[in-house]
Amino acid sequence: MKVVFEQEALEEYRDAARYSERRFGLGVEFVNAVRHATAEISRSPGRFQPVRNDVRIYRLRRFPFHLFYHWNESSESIIIYAVAHHSRHPDYWRNRFQR
Repeated sequence: MKVVFEQEALEEYRDAARYSERRFGLGVEFVNAVRHATAEISRSPGRFQPVRNDVRIYRLRRFPFHLFYHWNESSESIIIYAVAHHSRHPDYWRNRFQR
């Protein structure tokens, strides 16, 4: 299964990794957590909670972030729309899905 990050989600991912490294020395662990998450999503994309239409949420275990993604079964791809901190405004990423 192919996993693709939307540009904004990729920027959020990079920013969160840099922040985790600078603030806590956990940048590599954050990257590994996201890699684990995308692998887990790829294995069973329909398993995680739908939050809106065809968008689902994966909650990272060790870090306060969520991955919002769409699974396209026919093209066997997963699009990550947001790498969102759990205390950030919950709907900020929704306009990305409507593109």
